[in-house]
Amino acid sequence: MSWFRTFHPRPGARVRLVCLPYAGGGAGLYRALAQKIAPEIEVVAVQYPGRQDRRAEAPIDDLHALADRIADELAALDGPPVALFGHSLGATIGFEVARRMLPRFPSPVVRLFVSARTAPVDHRPSGRDFRQDAVLRAWAGRAGDAARQAAADPDLWQLAAPSLAADLMMSETYAARPGAKVTCPVTAVAGTDDRGCGAEHMARWAAHTIGGFEVAEVVGDHYFIDDPSTELCGLLEGLL
Repeated sequence: MSWFRTFHPRPGARVRLVCLPYAGGGAGLYRALAQKIAPEIEVVAVQYPGRQDRRAEAPIDDLHALADRIADELAALDGPPVALFGHSLGATIGFEVARRMLPRFPSPVVRLFVSARTAPVDHRPSGRDFRQDAVLRAWAGRAGDAARQAAADPDLWQLAAPSLAADLMMSETYAARPGAKVTCPVTAVAGTDDRGCGAEHMARWAAHTIGGFEVAEVVGDHYFIDDPSTELCGLLEGLL
């Protein structure tokens, strides 16, 4: 099955913004952004295996393996230039995808947006085994509305838990491999009320690019992407 979902096709778009979801999320997370953003930008959301319309497929729990697959799929796409936007876990995945897309100068990725995620240089495993239901439920209870609602509904939890566990184990076991920095510009986006990953944390992404770097703040907590604001859309539009 295709890896990409385009909710609002824009045949005349000047740039394609490929968006990567956070842990447990699916492509539908970016439906609102696709609707709100300017018509010159086409939002294409990545659908990881194991969720929504790909729930019959086994989820991937290795971030490097997932980045390999997404980079291969992107290389086969025709169309306008590509920018990447990843939120939380999706930011690390987007970074690794950008590293794989012909790391040369100039980069085939026009810009990488990393949102609400500490930089790979600061990544530290927590020691938790998210394959254990109690550990996974404890995490969900402190996460966003969607995760809390899933944990409270037995039927929904049965559907959501396998992909959520795989995503969190992907994050837990991730280690940045030695190699080239990305050559595209990187914009790190922080929510003003994100206590765990504010602008000071996001500034550390500067260590991972030679193509220019900046930090931007938008109003919201860690899950500001769930309801993309006019402010966020304006930031993306201005830079793309």
